[in-house]
Amino acid sequence: MHTMKFVILLCLSCCFASVTFAQEVYTIWSLNPGDSRYIFADTAYVRVSTDTKQTPADTLFAGDDVTVATITEQSFTLKGITAPWVQIKYKKNGLEKEGFIWRGLLSFEPMRRGDTKFVYAMDRRVDTTVRENGETTVFHKFIIKLKVVSGGKLMGTVQWKIDDDEAANFTGGKVMSGLGLSNVQNIVVVNFGGQACGVPDNFFYYAWTNDARLVPLPGRMNVGDAGAYHHEENFVFPAEKNGKPDMIIMNMEEEESTDKTDKKGDTIFTSKKETAQYSWDGSTGAYKKAGK
Repeated sequence: MHTMKFVILLCLSCCFASVTFAQEVYTIWSLNPGDSRYIFADTAYVRVSTDTKQTPADTLFAGDDVTVATITEQSFTLKGITAPWVQIKYKKNGLEKEGFIWRGLLSFEPMRRGDTKFVYAMDRRVDTTVRENGETTVFHKFIIKLKVVSGGKLMGTVQWKIDDDEAANFTGGKVMSGLGLSNVQNIVVVNFGGQACGVPDNFFYYAWTNDARLVPLPGRMNVGDAGAYHHEENFVFPAEKNGKPDMIIMNMEEEESTDKTDKKGDTIFTSKKETAQYSWDGSTGAYKKAGK
């Protein structure tokens, strides 16, 4: 309880020095000319200008490669998300083409292994209204989708929700091998965070199996503030040092400063370490926390 209170106070003290996420221009949409992206939408229309009223000039599909040319100052709102129009360049049927597309139809960081592309982005924003004790509270969340595209064909999709807050200001992703998990060809990691004190970094793990299923794995979280508090979670997979067959081991370390100092005047920290294990069933594509 003391640790939870500390984290809450830490987040409150830091929010005044950072920009809140719930505003029209989302930092997560950050792009630069020359960046490579995939088409995220199953079907995306390319326009001759930043205008949806005109007839589409071309059609692209999930996983198609595009290059950012310029980011315009014009924005558009769809499915609760406001993002800018982007001028793109791409190749289709051997021809170099260009046009405009709404940023929300493009992926975040492109990921691939061989001919398989892992395409993820925000799909939409949803609001949930809760009434309790005569008060109404609206909770804002984003639905994130991760798609697997191979040879131009959509092979699998998974989605989950994240809060529309400072912990969704930045994102990144990577693709790894199966790391020893049976029937898994790749592990995909997507993270969202705020890159600010007291704002957590959340890591979402998914397994892409040999029989073309995209299934969730345990997730992890890091949060802290230098010199005050630190919470870190790490995984050990079967193929890694100290790994066990078809087990995912989570190691957690936590440190928190106290009001006490040692003989040298340095702050004394309390520390805690915990370990959890998750068993993996490659045939069903499911995991279970050991002991439950």
